[in-house]
Amino acid sequence: MYKIIISDDHQIVTEGIARIIKEMTIDGQPFGEVLASVHTLADCLVACRDLQPDLLLLDVALSDGDGIDALPLLLQSTPDMKVIILTSYSESAVIDRAISNGAHGYMLKTTDIQEFTEGIKMVMKGENYICQEAKQQCGKPENIAIKLTLREKEILKLIVEGYTMKEISSKLCLGFETIHSYTKYLREKLHANNTATLVRKALEYHLV
Repeated sequence: MYKIIISDDHQIVTEGIARIIKEMTIDGQPFGEVLASVHTLADCLVACRDLQPDLLLLDVALSDGDGIDALPLLLQSTPDMKVIILTSYSESAVIDRAISNGAHGYMLKTTDIQEFTEGIKMVMKGENYICQEAKQQCGKPENIAIKLTLREKEILKLIVEGYTMKEISSKLCLGFETIHSYTKYLREKLHANNTATLVRKALEYHLV
């Protein structure tokens, strides 16, 4: 039975995933046991180091840092661990960075349960897996594929209005690292190398 850790900053997400895993089987036997559900990157690093799981299901934008950026450190402390990124980001730049940093799988939170469980099983067999929806989104032109969450729109609007990341952090009562992660993913979604290009594209695509 595989040992599993779930890392996501929303408790409702970790509990839902844990229930799905509890119902999974392989050859008629329970597939895995969730050793821990953690909600910050710091706790994730500690849990992986101490518990040495077989599989980590990892969100990207955690409250205290970027899950993809932390992948090399996570895999260094737990070299035999498989890592599946489970996120809402479907942009090719994010997927490429995840795979480059060592992720074994990439699935969206909108993935249906059957594909989700099959994807996990494939990764544990030694294969890499990217869910179908993410693959389809990667192939869309950037001006069609751009979809922002309400929080991303809120942060992008403040960036366009000229607020700094520190000011946005204070205004929204969110950690600076959280704002930094959101800003980085906004740039990736809009293929913007700097703030000026991010603002220009936000206005060009009528995103704010």
